[in-house]
Amino acid sequence: MYRCGSLTLKALACKYESVKAMHNSVEGNRNMVSLCAILALVLLSCSQRISAETVNTCMDSDLHLRCDAGVILVKSVKLGPQKLKGCGPATPPDEMYAMCFKLPPAAKWCNGLAECVVNKKKLLENDPCFNPYKYYITTYTCIPAKTSVTCEGKQSGLKCEYGRIKIIAANYGRTDDRTCLQRRPFRRHLNTDCYSPKSLALVTKRCEGTRLCSVSASNDVFSDPCSGTRKYLWISYYCS
Repeated sequence: MYRCGSLTLKALACKYESVKAMHNSVEGNRNMVSLCAILALVLLSCSQRISAETVNTCMDSDLHLRCDAGVILVKSVKLGPQKLKGCGPATPPDEMYAMCFKLPPAAKWCNGLAECVVNKKKLLENDPCFNPYKYYITTYTCIPAKTSVTCEGKQSGLKCEYGRIKIIAANYGRTDDRTCLQRRPFRRHLNTDCYSPKSLALVTKRCEGTRLCSVSASNDVFSDPCSGTRKYLWISYYCS
């Protein structure tokens, strides 16, 4: 459970929502507006003070990250400097650890999600120098966030009542077989590993630092990362 002082993030969020409700019932009360703004800033401050979580993942295991409150923000991914107990076969005495400068893109897969599971096959596919004796060290934090999901052809809407928009993650494509689908396409391949590589950069450039922002979920903006698959624009953000 994540805490800021004696309060958990969930408790702080509850207090914030309670104050908002009080403000809505007393229109024009400036003191209440100020209190709402202060609580919002306290909640954000708490999120920034949360200690980082570290997960060790063997080469023959799935990567599993989870936040009980908030969403995942990956800080770093690196290789374990030595043999980790329980990972792979016994290390030969003369085994040299491979130098890998391209590591699995955990931030791309997991940022903005409450829980993220990446299977070992996908990890291996993104590993240019497989070594059965190494392991990954993933460091991440959990922060409160808002989520926007916009079906292809529609306009997204991001809004911060207090503070300004800060983008955590974004993707135009598809990562599941449910979102923005009334039914699964008949006899048509549905790509659920579809990412537009420039999604985060484009959304950040357009929305970062603003209070209101709209982005079109379309191939015209992001190009088409998976032709023939109905896509959607997913954005995770918070108000700073």
